[in-house]
Amino acid sequence: MGFLSASVGFSRYKVSGKTPENFWSWALERLQAEAFTDKVAGVTEWTFGWASPLNPLEPPALTMNDIAFGEYLLVTLRVDQRKVAPNLLKRYCLIEEKRILAERDIERLPAKMKREIREHTRMQLLAKTIPVPNTYDLFWNISTGQVLFCSQQQKIQALAEDLFKKTFDTGLEPLIPYTLAIDLASSDEQKKRIKELKADVLI
Repeated sequence: MGFLSASVGFSRYKVSGKTPENFWSWALERLQAEAFTDKVAGVTEWTFGWASPLNPLEPPALTMNDIAFGEYLLVTLRVDQRKVAPNLLKRYCLIEEKRILAERDIERLPAKMKREIREHTRMQLLAKTIPVPNTYDLFWNISTGQVLFCSQQQKIQALAEDLFKKTFDTGLEPLIPYTLAIDLASSDEQKKRIKELKADVLI
C-alpha cells in the first residue's frame, strides 16, 4: 500500500531528533545499511528492510534518485512474511505425534514434547513456504519533520518505528490532535494553555 494507490490510509508522526547538515548523503548511507535483502541466514517468519518506492519488489541498490524528491524523502518498507495455515500445522503435528507414540510404544506425550514437536514442525513447514511481500511507503517532510506512514496496523507501525530509530538514530513521535494543536499554536501563551488542558468525561 502506498501513496500512488487510488486510496490510502496512513499514520502521522514527527521526528523527535535533529538531522545533520549533510542530510541526503547521510540518509542514503543509513538506508542502504538497512536495505531489504532476502539473503537471510536460516528460516525466518519475517524479513524486512527499506526498498525503493519505484521498484520495491525487485529492489536494486538504493540511490538518491529513489528517495529524494525536493524537500521530501520517500522510501518503502518492504515486509516479507511466511505463514503456515493453522489447520496444516495441526495436521502435520498429529502425524508426527502418532509416529513418535508408535516408535516409543507409549500412549501419551508430555506437554513439553508436544510443544517441541509443534515448533519443529512449524519451522519445517515455514522453510517450504514462499514468503509473501507487502510494501508500505514512508514519506518524510524534511523541512517540517513530519512523517506519513502508509499503514494503520499496530504490528507494522511498531516495526516501522523500530527500524526508523535503528536507521536514523532518532525516534518517531505519533501525531495526535493534542500534539498537533501544540505545533499549530502561534504563541507561547497558547501552547501553555493547551498543555494545561485536562481530560474530561462527557456523559
